Amino acid sequence: MRIQGLLEFFGSAELVLAAPSNVLEHVPRIGAKMAAAIANWQNCTNVYAEIECAAQHGVRIVTLTDADYPYALRRMSDPPIVLYVLGEWRQQDADHAVAIVGSRAATPYGMTTARRFGRELADAGCTIISGLAKGIDAAAHRGAIDAGGRTIAVLGHGLSRIFPQENTELAHHIINGHGAVVSEFPMNLPPGRTTFPQRNRIVAAWSRATLVVEAPTRSGALHTAKLAGVDYGGSVFAIPGMVDKPTSAGCHALIRDGATLCTSPAELMADMGWGTPPRQMELFPAEPPQPSSPQDPPSHAVSTLPEETTAILAAIAAGQDTLDALCTALGLPAHRLTPQLMRLQVLRKILPLPGGRYMPAS
Repeated sequence: MRIQGLLEFFGSAELVLAAPSNVLEHVPRIGAKMAAAIANWQNCTNVYAEIECAAQHGVRIVTLTDADYPYALRRMSDPPIVLYVLGEWRQQDADHAVAIVGSRAATPYGMTTARRFGRELADAGCTIISGLAKGIDAAAHRGAIDAGGRTIAVLGHGLSRIFPQENTELAHHIINGHGAVVSEFPMNLPPGRTTFPQRNRIVAAWSRATLVVEAPTRSGALHTAKLAGVDYGGSVFAIPGMVDKPTSAGCHALIRDGATLCTSPAELMADMGWGTPPRQMELFPAEPPQPSSPQDPPSHAVSTLPEETTAILAAIAAGQDTLDALCTALGLPAHRLTPQLMRLQVLRKILPLPGGRYMPAS
């Protein structure tokens, strides 16, 4: 908010940096100490060295006044004045963006669930946003990459190195065709106690929906969820776990406080009104109809849907309209059916309903 106030008062960043401390003090919420620090910025910051460091690491610098600054972040009361970027974001990433967050010390259940949600939501055209931390964050990013989809990692430190180091390869995968790795912090700034909470506000603001997969009662994921729901008007979802496990206590607290209980990607999409996923990630475009020869009657036209998909549609039309019912009726495991159901939504053959149900699209 102080940065916004300075820009509104002076009209440009150049005039802010050129102003003497006694003038800076007239800006609301800028006291004498802060005014002096701003006026003496040249004594503590080497702008040219920072730009050179960014260039050496292939990092692009985007400022709040640039046209390609993410519009989803402009609505923030305290948007980052500068973003350092590896890879590529797209303005439309924010249209169906889902933040998937949770504990660093995740259980196998949490890791598997986060990766599955990341994969299936990315399959349906959502952009997955998280923080590239250990545990749930990394699993969600990997899920999006599994689907060939898009994901954005927002870091709590400078981009001269990746923390934790074990996620360096994951960051390279994101950068090379799957999205972007982003930070608001100077290139060589290490992670600290305040940088991660500061990072969380960007994750929350960039997302339309925030999903907490697994988190204890004291977790940065809960901070992200609170920012998303209270400060930015986003939808907050939480995945339940075993009631006696501290690793899910934070999710259960969110549900008690009004977050939406979520057990499948289809539920999240239905609650968000995303029955028709965005065009940018139509990974399964409708197959063109097969041409028929002039002597073939119209009734002999070749079906463009595979046999298994046709069986799923018939079962849903017959009232087997949940994942469990379809597994029983068709004798197929859930991991085989779930991608097919997401594909049918993309093809606009079925519509998701609340409660994990489906109906044929009319």
